[in-house]
Amino acid sequence: MNRSPRKPHHPQSGFSLVEILVALTLGLVLLGGTIVIYASSKNSYRLQENVAGMQENARFAIFALRRDLEMAGYPLVNDIAPFRVGGGDTGDNVNGGSDRITIRYQSDTDCLGNKTPDTGPDEGIAVNRYFIDDNDNLACLGNSRPNNPQPLVENVVNMQILYGVDTDADGGANRYVSATQVEAGVISPGTPDWDRVVSLRVALLVASETAVDQPAAASGPSAPSISGPATESFALLDEAITRDDGRLYRVFTTTIPLRNRTS
Repeated sequence: MNRSPRKPHHPQSGFSLVEILVALTLGLVLLGGTIVIYASSKNSYRLQENVAGMQENARFAIFALRRDLEMAGYPLVNDIAPFRVGGGDTGDNVNGGSDRITIRYQSDTDCLGNKTPDTGPDEGIAVNRYFIDDNDNLACLGNSRPNNPQPLVENVVNMQILYGVDTDADGGANRYVSATQVEAGVISPGTPDWDRVVSLRVALLVASETAVDQPAAASGPSAPSISGPATESFALLDEAITRDDGRLYRVFTTTIPLRNRTS
C-alpha cells in the first residue's frame, strides 16, 4: 500500500488584524501631528505677515505726516495769519472718531502731487488735509482737487493729535493739549495759542489686514504691545479706542518738532 506524499507545512504570512489596527492608529496619530504642525506654522506665518504689514503701514503713514507737518511755521515775507489746524469736516467719508489736521505752506504741488492753484488767494499755496476715512485709510485731500480725497495708507483706523505749546518762550513744548484747548488759549484764556505751537504728538492705531488667531499673550516687560481677537481698549494720547473685530492692533506714537518754530 502506497502512502500519499505529505505536503510540506508552510506557516501563514502577512499581518494579523491587531497589527493592522495598531499600524492604522499610529498612522492617524502621525497624520494628526503633521496637520497640527502645519496649521500652527501657517498661523504663525500669517501672524508674522500681518505684524510686518502693520509696521510697514505705520512707517509710511508717519513718514507722510512728518514730511508735511515739519514744514509748518516757516516765516513768510507776507506771513499767513495763524489759523486753527484742528479744522472742520473734510467730506462725508470722514471717520468722526479721529482727529483731522490741515497744513498750509508754499509749494508747487499738494500732497497728491497735483499742481497747486496758480490764481486766487491760494496761489502757490498747498493746503493738505489729513484724516482717517470710513474705510480705515489715512487719506489726504489737497486743494488742487478739493472734492477728490485719496487714500494714502490702508488699515489706519484712528489718529489722535496733541499740540505742544511753548508757554515760556524757550523754544520747547511745555504742555501737550488738544486743538480745542489751543483754540481756547493755554497761556491766556480766550486768546488762541496757535503761534506758540512748536511740536505735535501723533498717535496712530493700525490694524492687521485680516483676523488672526493669536497665541496666548505673553507677559513681562518684553511682551509686544499687540492685541489679539478679544475686545481691547487702546490709549491714543487723550482718547480711548475699543476694537473687537478679531484683527491685530498696535498703537504707534511719534513727536514731530516744528523746526521752523524752534530754530
